[in-house]
Amino acid sequence: MVTTARAAELHEEVRRLRIRVTALTTPQLDDGRRTHIRTALRRLSDVGAHGRPVPDLGDRVLADQVVVLLTDCLPEYGATDQQTVRALRIAQDLRQDLA
Repeated sequence: MVTTARAAELHEEVRRLRIRVTALTTPQLDDGRRTHIRTALRRLSDVGAHGRPVPDLGDRVLADQVVVLLTDCLPEYGATDQQTVRALRIAQDLRQDLA
């Protein structure tokens, strides 16, 4: 069973990524960060959404898409322990890629 600490870590990553992705400028996104985000979205879809394609809705909703897919991987939304752990690793990787 996923410890409460892992779920809390994922909640914290969701908060951090919401802020970080929202704060990115168009030149920063053009500099490769958009690609990192889209890759993370695909990976998260594989984890929690059975690999369904994530629509490209533009830069304005990238943070929302990240938040929704990460939130779907939390235990309180029915995610398995493995899904939560995998989503946490994806979130941590993305945060580092966007630094």
